[in-house]
Amino acid sequence: MNPERQEWFYRCHYSPERYARLRSILEQSLGTPIEFRIMEAPMFCSNELRTAIAEAALAVVKQCTEPKYLHHAYTSAIPDRYRMPDIPPHPTCAVVDFALALDNGSIVPRLIELQGFPSLFAYQLFLANAYHEAYELHEEFSPFFDQELTKEGYLDLLKRWLLADHHPDNTALVDYKPFEQKTYPDFAATQQLVGMAPSDICALRCEGNMLFHQRGGAWQPLRRIYMRAICDELEQEGAVVPFSWTNPPQVEWVVHPNWYFLMSKYSLPHLHHPSVPRSILCDSIEQIPVGRFVLKPLFAFAGKGVNINPTAADLEAIPPAERSQWILMEKVEYAPVLPTPEGNNCVEVRCMVIWEEGQQPRPTMSLIRTGRGALMGSRYLTQPWTGASICFFEQT
Repeated sequence: MNPERQEWFYRCHYSPERYARLRSILEQSLGTPIEFRIMEAPMFCSNELRTAIAEAALAVVKQCTEPKYLHHAYTSAIPDRYRMPDIPPHPTCAVVDFALALDNGSIVPRLIELQGFPSLFAYQLFLANAYHEAYELHEEFSPFFDQELTKEGYLDLLKRWLLADHHPDNTALVDYKPFEQKTYPDFAATQQLVGMAPSDICALRCEGNMLFHQRGGAWQPLRRIYMRAICDELEQEGAVVPFSWTNPPQVEWVVHPNWYFLMSKYSLPHLHHPSVPRSILCDSIEQIPVGRFVLKPLFAFAGKGVNINPTAADLEAIPPAERSQWILMEKVEYAPVLPTPEGNNCVEVRCMVIWEEGQQPRPTMSLIRTGRGALMGSRYLTQPWTGASICFFEQT
């Protein structure tokens, strides 16, 4: 942490009027309302913590690509109805979430979640710019974990990663009812930055092994998909997808859909790193070690289904055939390390990783969720001086 910078920001730059301007800048620049709460301030972070989070994120991401783990995960983690051919040896992106905890008085990252799936890669760049503009921050702070990454370099990376060598009309950010998603601000940001527009997964057209989507009033071949649809939501909504997952059309995936399962809470018991708490799949135990674990569904999203105080009755209520889809994770004690005018907040930090083909994984954009309650999902962060924000690191 950088408490001196945090206090400097509150003393010299924060005002309610500037906070209102922050939201206004974001919503006007993106052309859409933002439905989740934005924290009043960025979190100013030390380069020591920056390095610790980045190194931990890269370590666990790489472990999820080890052959021994994948040999088991291919058959156990991916539901049969979603198992696809031609899974690449690593995802092209990943997100890794850490709680900030204390260890002998030092702030350390403790793994909470990871997913071989995209996040708000584009929106967070707009958020960083909006904090600088609204609060008149004349010093340039970096939102990136990679200390060599600049905003210009990040934009080049996004274009290369998302579009490859395709025309934007032959690519799409694909989700279920994308214009109704809370993450739509990121979709709008993606379109502004790289020209890739959203398409509804249910509105695609499949002819033979080719996919098509509407662009400019005409059907255009869809050759590259930035997949943002979550299978769990598709099933809940009864969405009809116009292609077969097990025999998919000929298309490039920015991140292959099966990596959503391969790098997930399913991975946690297989990871070995000081930042990783003990985790147990529920089909391998008969009794919960009371008071020490959190009960989580493997593949739910946005914090759904998390039970922070599970009982033996909660475990017994899960049908035996479904227990392989639940995990017990040792509780992590979030430390109230972020000072605010309303008291100290707990913090969850997301490190967004991009892994281009033929390259090493690269820690890129930051995102934080901060609050004073027990849960950190955006649906729980509704009070003043809580919400979603970003890390600001000193330029080196």
